[in-house]
Amino acid sequence: MVVRDQDTLLHRRDRSRQLRDAVPRRIWLLLILLITTPLAPSHAAMREALDLTGPADAQTLGRYLEYTIDPAWQLKVTDFIGPSAIALQPLPGSIPDFGYTPARIWLRLDVRNATTAVSDWRFFIHANFTQQVAIYRVASDGVVTTLLDLHEDSPYSARPVDSPQMVAPFELAPGESAALVVMYYSQGASRLSMSVETPGSFNEQAQIAQAKSYGLYGMMLVMIALATVAIVVLRQWVFAAYSCYVGSVLIYIAHADGTAFQYIWPDLPRFNSMASIPAGSAVMIFSCMFAITFLQTARQHRVMHWVLVSVIVSVLVVDVVLTLTDPQLLKRLLVVMISLSVLACLTAGLVAARTRFREVRFYVFAWCAGLIPAGLFTARFAFGIEPSFITAYDAVRLAVIFDALMMGLAIFDRYNHLRQAAMEETLAHAHRNLALSQRLALLEESYQRVSASARQREESVKDAVHDLRQPMHALRLSLRQLLSPRADDGGDIGQVESALGYMERLVADRLADAPQSEEGGTSSPDDGSSDGPHRSSAEDHSDEPGLHGVLRGMADMFAGEASAKGLGLRLVLAAPDAEVAAYPLMRVLANLVSNAIKYTQQGRIVIALRRDAAGYRVEVHDTGPGLSGAAFEHALVRNQRLDRDRDMAEGSGLGLSVVKEIADINDWPVTSCPHRRTGASIRIGIPAAALQHRQRASA
Repeated sequence: MVVRDQDTLLHRRDRSRQLRDAVPRRIWLLLILLITTPLAPSHAAMREALDLTGPADAQTLGRYLEYTIDPAWQLKVTDFIGPSAIALQPLPGSIPDFGYTPARIWLRLDVRNATTAVSDWRFFIHANFTQQVAIYRVASDGVVTTLLDLHEDSPYSARPVDSPQMVAPFELAPGESAALVVMYYSQGASRLSMSVETPGSFNEQAQIAQAKSYGLYGMMLVMIALATVAIVVLRQWVFAAYSCYVGSVLIYIAHADGTAFQYIWPDLPRFNSMASIPAGSAVMIFSCMFAITFLQTARQHRVMHWVLVSVIVSVLVVDVVLTLTDPQLLKRLLVVMISLSVLACLTAGLVAARTRFREVRFYVFAWCAGLIPAGLFTARFAFGIEPSFITAYDAVRLAVIFDALMMGLAIFDRYNHLRQAAMEETLAHAHRNLALSQRLALLEESYQRVSASARQREESVKDAVHDLRQPMHALRLSLRQLLSPRADDGGDIGQVESALGYMERLVADRLADAPQSEEGGTSSPDDGSSDGPHRSSAEDHSDEPGLHGVLRGMADMFAGEASAKGLGLRLVLAAPDAEVAAYPLMRVLANLVSNAIKYTQQGRIVIALRRDAAGYRVEVHDTGPGLSGAAFEHALVRNQRLDRDRDMAEGSGLGLSVVKEIADINDWPVTSCPHRRTGASIRIGIPAAALQHRQRASA
């Protein structure tokens, strides 16, 4: 019993000691709980507000902005109001920049008007367009006012302030506090610079930006106009490439400034959201095309030529593949590809400068300047690096001005080199011409000697041909005696007579020392024969055959050839006889009838004489493959044959061209009947003014 009581007493003492030790611990825990429990709500309720004493730039706003990321696109502006407002984090940098993200970004800025007179403010987003942007003003009593709500279908007219960039006006009375909540989503980079401005400071910035932009636009338009004039005057393709390059840069800058959406396509917001893709792609493509044209890489630098062509092809392929699948990735790649294309153009210039520095030096200087803004854009949008001494857009403006100046000097210098080269070539050509003139003088002397020798040979040939006329005349007499007993109708004799007469006339024409034009006939030297068909050129041509005689002679001449081929040959004289330039008409009909027989496989040939309103018409009809329209015009060309005729008969393509030449000399129109279903009909018109009618007894 005594032992048990002692154990109980010891146990109670230990228990009371533990209670005494636990009391301070509980007190401390309670105190810590009381201190720490209100921290979260107090942080949400007692955010540090920005005291607005005037304009607040992006660096100032960055210290007060808080953010959260909404990847599911589920948050609303009401989620940022009241005791249950979601927790936000301080902005990690001075400017909101979350890379290329498909999430929506929410920003909150608590402001308090610390002025005594300003109540009108501007929340200024330094960007021309984002796919979604909304700005809300949350009053101290929780009332929400929508200041700006734009999406990719909002036209330019939906903006509350007429500015190429996005501006939301709001009211904040002196001493009043409010929260500004910003929601935005960008298909491109999420980096957005923001500031709070007064109406005066905003107007001042807008005027400065407008002056910079319009000055740049005006200068670039002048360069394009000068290049266009140079294209028309000088006809150099390098000016066309330069004009396209400057024009694409102008469109790209106008889009980046927001001026294009403001004035050029204000009702096409969806196109504006994607305009950086075609505009940036055009800059890269036309810059490479300008480099190819200016540097003549296809002829001078084959490796760099294919590098530049590869850049063009790569841009087109990337655009086609990613435009519909991942536009955000495409915009991210284009920022890097612009720098790569500029680097490729600069490298091509440096390669050319190794051998042609004076010719390409201004080109190299221009692309060195162009590499600076391209690098700044890549650093800003790809890596989030932005210099503090100059903005990327101001760097672009300065670089474009320098680039335009250098490119203009480069083209002028190139043209000057070409002009000097042309002058040197002209001088060399003059020296060559002088040497050739001296050689030609020597050749002229040799030519005179050769010409004299040729004239002697020609006279000898004429004498030989003249000697042929007598045997031909004797042959005709002999054949007349030989054939007259066998041919009662004189058909064979007529054929021989016509053939020999035609041959004699040809020989006479070649022998004439001073031949007349075919319009008046060709003189024939006197052969001393009383019964020959021709008389001396000193006499008139009253004994030459008329129209009937010429047509009968041609019918007699070709009757045997037609009969041998199984073709009928018919003569139709449906008009009275008349005088005509017989020999030219003989040559015309000989070619036409010969062609008709050559290309007609079966059927007949008709030689006809008819009257018409203008005078007479000589016609040659056949039942061959036909000849009218374009085929007829083609056949009139010298040495030209129709493809269909090549396998039918041999020929040189001279027949109809000879006919056309003789007819033109005599003012005889040559036509083809277009209404024939089969065969060809060639007509020779002989105007009445060229004829003298005479009565003849029918043969």
